[in-house]
Amino acid sequence: MNAVNAIKNWFYSLPDFALLLVVGAIVAGAIVLLPRLIARLPWLKPSEDHTDFALRIQATLFTMTSLVLAFTLVEADRNFRAVESVVTAEASHLNRLDRLLFRYDEQAALAVRPLLLDYANSIVTDEWPAMKENSGSDRTRRAYGAVARTVLALDPRSARETQIFGEMLRSLDALAESRDARLAAVGEGLPWAYWFVVVFAVTMLLFVSSNIRPTAYRATVMAAQLSVIGVFIGFVIIMDQPFNGDTVVHAAAIEKTIKVIKARGAT
Repeated sequence: MNAVNAIKNWFYSLPDFALLLVVGAIVAGAIVLLPRLIARLPWLKPSEDHTDFALRIQATLFTMTSLVLAFTLVEADRNFRAVESVVTAEASHLNRLDRLLFRYDEQAALAVRPLLLDYANSIVTDEWPAMKENSGSDRTRRAYGAVARTVLALDPRSARETQIFGEMLRSLDALAESRDARLAAVGEGLPWAYWFVVVFAVTMLLFVSSNIRPTAYRATVMAAQLSVIGVFIGFVIIMDQPFNGDTVVHAAAIEKTIKVIKARGAT
C-alpha cells in the first residue's frame, strides 16, 4: 500500500498537463512494446488471419473502453462538484452564524465573533493544507469547539433573542455537518470497482491490439489511438481527488466569507 501511495503522491505532484502527458505516454508506449512480447508466444504469433480478427475485436473494445472512461469521468466530475458545493455551503453557514451573532446585539454574542473569525481563518490556513495529507486540523477542531461552547453559554432573555438563539444553534449544527462532509471527502475518490473496470478494459484493449501484426504505420496509429485513452485516464485521475494536484477545490468561498465578516463590523 505504501508503494501505491507513493505512486499516487508522485502523480499528484505533477502539473496537470504533465500528468496527462505521462499517462498518455505510458499507454502509448505499452502498445509499442507489447506486440514484441506477444510475438514470442507461438499460439499468439501475429498472422494475417489473426490480424483481421483482432482488428474487428479491437474496434469494439476501443468503443467500450471509451464509454467506460466517459462514464467514470462523469462520476469523478460529479463528485468534484459535490465537494465544491459542500465548501460553498460551509461558507454560507459561517456567514449566517456571524450575521445572527451581530443581530443578537449583546456583548456576550459579539464576543463570539472573533472566535468565529479565528475558526474561519483556521480552516484556510491550517486545515486546507492538512487536507492534502488526508487529515484534518486539531487547531481548527479546537477553534470550532471554542465557538460552540461560547454560543451555547448565551442566555437569551427576550422572545427575539430566543428566536435568534434557536437559529444560531441550527447554524452551528449545519457548520459542524459541513466540516464533517468536507473532511469525509478528503482522500475519497472513485471506488476501487471503477478503477478495476477501467484497468481491466484498458488491459484487454492493449492485449487485443498487441495481436495485430505490427508495422510502422499500425504502431504509429495505434499509439496515437491508445494515447487518447491514456489522456482520458489522466483526466479522471486529476478529477478524482478534490484536494490533491493542480485542479483542486479551493477555499475561495470561505476566504470571501472572512472578508464579509470583517466588513460587517469590528471583531
